[in-house]
Amino acid sequence: MGWKETAAGVLSKLLRPGARANSIAAVLSFFMRAAAPRRDVALWNLRLALPDESDEEIRRILRGTYDHLVWTAIEFLMLQRDPRLALEWADSENASLLDSLDGRGAILLTGHVGNWELVAAWLAQRGHRVTAIVQETDDRGMMERMRSRVGVVSMSKTVPMTRAAAVLRRGEFLGILPDQHGGHGGVWAPFFGVKTPTSPGAAVFAYLTKKPLIPIFSHRISPCRHKIRIGGPIEWEACRSRDETVADITARINATVERMVLEAPDQWLAQHRRFKEHYGAPRSAEAPSSLSE
Repeated sequence: MGWKETAAGVLSKLLRPGARANSIAAVLSFFMRAAAPRRDVALWNLRLALPDESDEEIRRILRGTYDHLVWTAIEFLMLQRDPRLALEWADSENASLLDSLDGRGAILLTGHVGNWELVAAWLAQRGHRVTAIVQETDDRGMMERMRSRVGVVSMSKTVPMTRAAAVLRRGEFLGILPDQHGGHGGVWAPFFGVKTPTSPGAAVFAYLTKKPLIPIFSHRISPCRHKIRIGGPIEWEACRSRDETVADITARINATVERMVLEAPDQWLAQHRRFKEHYGAPRSAEAPSSLSE
């Protein structure tokens, strides 16, 4: 166990909803705003997603994204001590849809919007069997153990697709966050009007297994109080070829994530380099120089 996991364990025991968590969050938010990691990337992304907003409003939303990251971490740490807090903190819309899919399998789509870790914990604490496809990180082992404590199974996105498909065929839920840069194997699909490589995994699983694609995301109303929004299945039809069908489904998925972002832009991980090929390019959608300085 490394120092990060040790520190996380200590904090999870100390943190409680209320004054203690609020005080720690205020201190961490101060330093997070001051450090402002990937500020220019976040400004570019926010300007692209919200072209009609003023510079002042974009800066306000940017500050909110840093506060949101702090609270996402704090809430996840508190869930380590008592995972069932997820049920107390979250109200849901359309949860009966998930109940109807239990035992039948579904692909659950969320973006890095709201507290995605809370969504997974909430699903698991409701009794759903959930496997989350996750990005490889240096802290993978620690994060797997932390997710396991709240009832969620992690599966690396690098494992063979047959293992992930088996989850769906067992009638379980497969959770995918498809809103990160898709890399060399990504499908070029529009996201806020800009074509960018997008991971095709969710679309491929839908095409191969015919399991429904269900959008779900958590909108934080206030610290430790969330509204979990569950949408109806994303509809799609087969095109002339598999590749065309996967590209079409991927575009529909991106449009769904866009709606999540627009509902809570200050709870979006705008710091992610989703548009790697476009930063610094002479585009009309690029953030104005006043925001990049």
